[in-house]
Amino acid sequence: MSRKVIIIIGVVAAVLLGLSAGVFYMWQNQVLPQSAISLFKDVPAPAKTDIILVFTPHPDDESIAVGGYLATAVHNGAAVWIALVTDGNHQNQEAERYDEFKKATAYLGVPEDHLFFLGYPDHELKKQDANQVRSRFEEIISTVQPNIIISSTPLDHHPDHATVGAIVSQIMQGKNITYYQFLVHHNLFPQPKGMNPELYLLPPAKMITLNSSWQKFVLSEEMQTQKHKAILSYKTQLDDKRDPFLPGLLLSMLRQNELFIVPNK
Repeated sequence: MSRKVIIIIGVVAAVLLGLSAGVFYMWQNQVLPQSAISLFKDVPAPAKTDIILVFTPHPDDESIAVGGYLATAVHNGAAVWIALVTDGNHQNQEAERYDEFKKATAYLGVPEDHLFFLGYPDHELKKQDANQVRSRFEEIISTVQPNIIISSTPLDHHPDHATVGAIVSQIMQGKNITYYQFLVHHNLFPQPKGMNPELYLLPPAKMITLNSSWQKFVLSEEMQTQKHKAILSYKTQLDDKRDPFLPGLLLSMLRQNELFIVPNK
């Protein structure tokens, strides 16, 4: 065997070994390395002509999941509307959480008259009449006439998030409207937990499938700051005496980027 052939075989073996190591890392940890951020396409920056409608399951999801994108949209002159689906009243805090929602969205630049309050009971959305919920969603879409719609994903582990995502996904079938989904609740997301604004947000490896693509929206320092202020508005959710899990989740979502799922049509 010639020396050239031996070298080629060695290079091929090294490449295969590297790929195997990468696959094993993903399988073992179910978390992508930070360097994987370069593999994801960029979400186009919102333009002045865009009309954006967000269906947020609870007060705070709009800020932690897409707050930077919404602040950028307003900064660029786009119109942003937000439909708050549930009342956030899981711990008898409806009034407080509505007030926090108004303050947070104001930090993002969304005017109060661009907010819809649907008032469904927190943690009980899946018990509601799905056709009636869908009808209310469709009424809002008809009123706003958006060219971009954003909602939670049906794959989210929280039942309210999954229900919102499932209903909006059904509505979006066959529509010529850009549709993005976001993830909040998953046992492997985000990683690592805690305040790490210098890191990138990456999806769980097991959620990367052929049925959709993940895209990133990188935040400027200014938009990251606005998002941080919006998140800090949710004092009820940042109180670790009430819920030791939530503060870590909210602050974990403040990263260099936000993630969007683009479902296949």
